[in-house]
Amino acid sequence: MLDHYGKKLAEKNNFKIIMCENCKFIHVMPIPTEDNLLNLYKNEFFQKIKPDDIEKENLELEYWKTTYDDKLFSVQNFLGKSGHFLDIGCGSGSLLLRAKELGWDVLGIEPSQIAAKYAEKKGLSIIKDFFQNIDFSEFSKFDVIHMKNLLEHTPSPVKILEKCKSILSDQGILIIEVPNDFNPLQQIAQKILNKPMYWIDPPIHINYFNFDSLSNLLTSNSFKILLKESTFPLEMFLLMGDDYLTNDLIGKKKHIERIQFEKNLIEFKKNDLKRNIYKHFADIGIGRSQIIYAQIQN
Repeated sequence: MLDHYGKKLAEKNNFKIIMCENCKFIHVMPIPTEDNLLNLYKNEFFQKIKPDDIEKENLELEYWKTTYDDKLFSVQNFLGKSGHFLDIGCGSGSLLLRAKELGWDVLGIEPSQIAAKYAEKKGLSIIKDFFQNIDFSEFSKFDVIHMKNLLEHTPSPVKILEKCKSILSDQGILIIEVPNDFNPLQQIAQKILNKPMYWIDPPIHINYFNFDSLSNLLTSNSFKILLKESTFPLEMFLLMGDDYLTNDLIGKKKHIERIQFEKNLIEFKKNDLKRNIYKHFADIGIGRSQIIYAQIQN
């Protein structure tokens, strides 16, 4: 069993946040067990912790479709074809539905009962369980495995990656999107505003990755990196004096502004410019979230 030790960076909700010398990324201590998390994600996450997420996504669906299309265009470009697409933690299934519309054979995994029902109403095939519990021996290999906002929640990221390797097709693509935490702009904003580490949230978020630590996790588990992108660096608003952390109205306004920034570029046929901006942001480690495309190293 791996020992977890390292410098303590913070403490919150009776958890220590450490830079683990063995794992080479930041995580909480003690690490919650999967049994501890079972009820949280099956019965509470969308009901109590994120009760508005599905409705909010539906209201902004046209915008989110542009982000789905970016991912689907990228994997189509890498593979030269569509194929079997697995979304782990698929939520209400909006990405899967878009992939299905574009010719992919799709399957979703979602432990939340309420989110899975939304997805099934869209005519999607959903397994209502945790990824780790599922026997894939009767399934074809997957050409794409996508997981957004999942790896920060799991007590065993390495086991997740090992299982992904076992069910990916030759040349298959893994897409991981997670928060870009302890990034340079976050840390500057925290010091300027004299706030605690506002991005830590144990036990909801167990692991905290930046571009370097997530890339290292992937390469040390036999993946090669194909592409890195970021999302809009929301911390820029904090550095401009717009404290969305303490004012929900400011937060909503800034969220709309960042969406409008991207929509304006897309409207003027500059989606490539938008993506290049986010690729360059990824190169210097900034952006609120990180998106990494990877393949098994042969």
